[in-house]
Amino acid sequence: MLVLLQTSGTKPPLFFVHGIGGVMFSVGSNFARALGPNQPVYAIHAQGMDGRQPVIADARQMVVAYLDDIHRAWPTGPLRIGGMCAGCMIAVEVARKLQEHGRQTGPLILADPPVVPYGYDKRERTVDPRQPHIAERLYRETRGKLLDKASRGLDDLPFDPADSEQLHAATLAAVSTLIAFSRYIPTPFSGPVEMIISAEHAPGFFHPLMPWHKLLPGPRVVHVLPWLHHELFGAGRKAVARLMRFMLEEEPTAGRPVEREMQAALL
Repeated sequence: MLVLLQTSGTKPPLFFVHGIGGVMFSVGSNFARALGPNQPVYAIHAQGMDGRQPVIADARQMVVAYLDDIHRAWPTGPLRIGGMCAGCMIAVEVARKLQEHGRQTGPLILADPPVVPYGYDKRERTVDPRQPHIAERLYRETRGKLLDKASRGLDDLPFDPADSEQLHAATLAAVSTLIAFSRYIPTPFSGPVEMIISAEHAPGFFHPLMPWHKLLPGPRVVHVLPWLHHELFGAGRKAVARLMRFMLEEEPTAGRPVEREMQAALL
């Protein structure tokens, strides 16, 4: 579900993929304006979040749907891809497919992915949502999280939490996203990547035994910000916006690796 947040600007547009809840809670029009008036921005929410399309519980099908949305919105020309939290894995696949088709995407932007991707957790993969008691628990817990985040009022939402039908549709989409992420094992991506990592995730990310060293073997620039994961797009959202604005100044390439050193910048 693609939502245009900012139309103005001549830069290549940024398409930002949702996290585990299926909705970009803190990436709305306010955040888009913080990226500058010359930066078009699209938020990619989980399909079905508004109840108008069927939900998707498979990561590969998500990638196909999101690519279709991007091609319709921006059929030619350079663009940028970003991902939030667990949605970083989907963003990686979207960028890979675009590059395979010769689209200019520039360095991929990943905002605080989980230290261990959800698909690597065997406990998550064995959860069977077809079991009534598990389905009910997933629905109840996910609905509660949606309401909690919506109550913080950080930015605009693609659904009205006060409308029971819209909240139900959003909950189903969020549950499907959780299922899709828990069953997806990402493959290595050799293209250039710029990452924003919370201080909370940094020790795990830089640990030599963690999977990101194998998943992202190409050129990487890593910026560490002094917040917890859940604070990045809350208390730290202005710093994130400034950093992303700097990242988006780079010219997109056709996926050609750029020689850059890994660095951690504490802002």
